[in-house]
Amino acid sequence: MGRSAWDTESGTVVWSGDGITSLPPGMAGGRYRCRACRERLILKGTRPGAKVQPHFAHRGGDGCSKPEQEALLDAADEVVIRLREQIRALPGVTHCTTTSPGETITDPSGIPPAVLAQFGTTTVIIEAPTGALPPTEAIRHRVHAVHGAYDDAQHVWFLKRDLGQFSELSPHPVWLRGAKVLHQQVAPNEQQQAINAAGGHVYWLDGKVVLVPYGIYWFRHPVQHGQQWENWPNWRSDPREDWRISQPRPAPDAHTWGLVPIAFASLTRSRGTFRPADAHQVMDDLYTAQESRFNWRNQHARDQYNAPDKTLPAAEPRTEPAAQAPPPREADRRAGPDETTVPSMREPGPEPDAARPEQAGAAPSPAVPAQLAAPVIPPRPVTPPPVPTADPPPPPEAKVPAPRLWERLLRFRRRG
Repeated sequence: MGRSAWDTESGTVVWSGDGITSLPPGMAGGRYRCRACRERLILKGTRPGAKVQPHFAHRGGDGCSKPEQEALLDAADEVVIRLREQIRALPGVTHCTTTSPGETITDPSGIPPAVLAQFGTTTVIIEAPTGALPPTEAIRHRVHAVHGAYDDAQHVWFLKRDLGQFSELSPHPVWLRGAKVLHQQVAPNEQQQAINAAGGHVYWLDGKVVLVPYGIYWFRHPVQHGQQWENWPNWRSDPREDWRISQPRPAPDAHTWGLVPIAFASLTRSRGTFRPADAHQVMDDLYTAQESRFNWRNQHARDQYNAPDKTLPAAEPRTEPAAQAPPPREADRRAGPDETTVPSMREPGPEPDAARPEQAGAAPSPAVPAQLAAPVIPPRPVTPPPVPTADPPPPPEAKVPAPRLWERLLRFRRRG
């Protein structure tokens, strides 16, 4: 018993549970085809008084010659059907069905049918591929077919958090509204970059949470005249190492993608349109924090250069030094920093008050001389200095014994 068939007349997939009773029964002139083996199918159970549920069957009662492929297609269809029901439940949806733009039974792309949804005057084509993505050329063909059939439609790809579609990296730490937040970070593959470059939207659907990507571009601040970027107090990493955000979609040259989590129901919260407004607001906040961070670091580099004691080494932090990590490889540099590359001093966030280093808990104010902020401790001598000793006390005088009685009488007689 087949759950679905390719309708050669409409050029799309039809499911047995989707009201196929209106379709012509039987062979219908070879209209129905198996998507796995491409053989002709028979539509049964649609005639009045039928004793079986409507379904598609192979001729002769034999099953499909490619049962494993048929099972994979049925599993992919189940994902699309569940997503279609989720989309239909969203507020502002006026119409929701399935479509297969650019698909033919003789040259299948391997991409399941897409969900076509109407949000007022906005048309959205939503893809939900399962497993590994098809080759890049099939992705481009699908994107061009959607644009050809639906001129101004938004093309959204809801991917899964699995090894085939989600290449997760270490979390990306960001300052968001005065607090440190960890965003998930992925390395986009060739197919995802092709979707993004063609104008599509790549999202990840994790239950009722949607992960919306932004671009992360790693760079080093250039050393300008009148700046000193070395020996910053309380910094374990190079303060020149920084990143930029590209929004609302990742730039083509972005090294990695950061992900903003939003609620699935928030996609249509704004006047019935399909737009991740909550994610875009977070991206705007990250951009504001980025500009504040750029300005603070460059100003601090100028203050370090103009400090009267700039030639003296910076005082070591009072905290225990972190273990020295090996230098990152080029692949790791593109993949993003780990926790050891995050400076220990706190940087300004998007709020104006947090832009001041004193309030951010970073370094002492540049206007205060370094001698007052952190006194320099002289190095320990190689040998201990000699300790002066006092003069030895004089030896005690010898005691003279007292004269005896007869000696005293003799002296007295001599005097007389």
